Amino acid sequence: MTQPCSLPPLSLAGLAFFALAAWFPGHTRAEDLYEMPPINYSDTEPSDSITRLEAAMEKGEVKFRPGAPDKEFMDDLTKEMGLPASSQVLVFSKTSLQNPHINPRQPRAIYFNEDLYLGWSHGSQKFEVIAADPKLGATFYLLEREPETAKIEVFRESADCFSCHASGRTGGRPGMLVRSLFTDREGQPIFSAGSYTVGQETPFENRWGGWYVTGFHGDARHLGNLTATELPDGRAEYDREPGANLLSLDAFFDTGDYLAPTSDIVALMVLEHQIGMHNKLIEGNFTVRAAVYRSRQLNRELGADNPDELSDSTKRIIESQADRILSHMVYRDEAPLPEGGVDSKGRFPAEFQHNARPNQDGRSLKDFQLLDRLFKYRCSYMIYSEAFTSLPPELKDRVLARLADGLRGGDKPEIFDHLSESERDRIREILDDTLPGFAKL
Repeated sequence: MTQPCSLPPLSLAGLAFFALAAWFPGHTRAEDLYEMPPINYSDTEPSDSITRLEAAMEKGEVKFRPGAPDKEFMDDLTKEMGLPASSQVLVFSKTSLQNPHINPRQPRAIYFNEDLYLGWSHGSQKFEVIAADPKLGATFYLLEREPETAKIEVFRESADCFSCHASGRTGGRPGMLVRSLFTDREGQPIFSAGSYTVGQETPFENRWGGWYVTGFHGDARHLGNLTATELPDGRAEYDREPGANLLSLDAFFDTGDYLAPTSDIVALMVLEHQIGMHNKLIEGNFTVRAAVYRSRQLNRELGADNPDELSDSTKRIIESQADRILSHMVYRDEAPLPEGGVDSKGRFPAEFQHNARPNQDGRSLKDFQLLDRLFKYRCSYMIYSEAFTSLPPELKDRVLARLADGLRGGDKPEIFDHLSESERDRIREILDDTLPGFAKL
């Protein structure tokens, strides 16, 4: 059914995942606290997987073919980065540094794993990367290749990225964003119709405007696979029906130009959960490190007997951040799936589980449910990630202790009350077997 839509106007409309816009680094904003001690974002050398890849390239341990055709080069790059082709999701809105290369007939591809996000615009020689870094949270890179000179270079980025990726929408810290909006037939956003910031809490019907989506979802309808017409009053007119329950995108563009013919519905939902988890971990990392630094600095200035003792306000900050991480980790705010669930029909679910950590009974945190929720056991697999294990010990230890107690039905029952007793037991069994030290908590 064709319908008009209008949302409240937003100052930063558009899909902002990998959206790069102008920012002038010489003018430090008040919220740029990540540039101050103890974070010192721009002055700190990253130690993420891209820095390791760059070092291996310089030593000749890893070699690419700079002159290879686009698809072959991307195949080499994603394999070296450990990014499965089945993780491919496709966006056709012009909301990136690569706008000239993006439209509904030539979407931009995004590939991801637990530590990396790679954006590729077909026909461009620039490749956008966000890497999870133990200290810096999220680091941004631009990989450029020159086929004529057989040259490949990696640049650490910030200035062009941070107007979106370190804005109010990411809490004023470097982070990730997924947006859903209305676009016209050329991929231009219809800003006057508004947009949605997408996470695991976003209702199904508001997701994936400006994205392609493959997979089944029954009678429910999303905003993917469609373009809209701007009305004189600024609203967007569109029809959800033709874009529903698609297994093939061949009617929109030549899928043979890409590593996979899909933009998997399950991959999209996993991406949205994972980005939200990364952002919560980055917030906790930066906030607690800064609070602990200030507390200990003040103790030293006051000549306290125990300079490492944390102030009551710092302890409250740790508790608050632990709450925020735990709520997302156990999918407290997850929007329900459509009646009857969703079905990928693609390779992503099986390949995503390739590095799962099953317990002695074969259960893992990567087991999908896909009927009324995404995962069968609602505790995020990101608990194994470097982003989590690199949290300040004051915060990580508190999250794990609270998680262990909550799974027993103890502390903060409001965070865990959506989990049945049997599901809590299964999660506890999985973590006891797969997360070092958890069984002792």
